Amino acid sequence: MVPARAKREEEEMDITPMIDITFLLLIFFVVASKMDPTQTGKIPDAENGLAISAKDSAVIFIEPIGKDKVVLKRRDGSEFSSDEEAQASEIVEYITNELEKSISKNKDQVMLLGDGEVKVSDVTRVQKIIGDEFQEMEFTYIAVKEQ
Repeated sequence: MVPARAKREEEEMDITPMIDITFLLLIFFVVASKMDPTQTGKIPDAENGLAISAKDSAVIFIEPIGKDKVVLKRRDGSEFSSDEEAQASEIVEYITNELEKSISKNKDQVMLLGDGEVKVSDVTRVQKIIGDEFQEMEFTYIAVKEQ
């Protein structure tokens, strides 16, 4: 007669090491990656777009003046301040004036005209200023000078 075997408790797999490896990989990728994708890169080439009239828009020109600097200009060619805080208030004032001057023409959009060498972060900064102040405006159009 063979004695009956005692039933062993089912062993569970210990997943603690797998969780440790997962968190180590997560920490590595968080530390090794860049969190702000707008700091690098250039404006991509457009294949096609909408035809927007500059006459019906408040226009801001963004021109590069060196490797990492840009200058913002009004339609008449005068430059905005180089100080970012003063520049933000000047942009808001300029757009407000442009939109008020042409109420009969229904000018309700802003166009940013830039060179292909302008970085995305520069365009995004100006867009953020406009978006924060003019929340009712649906679109900010971006035009890039052709090569």
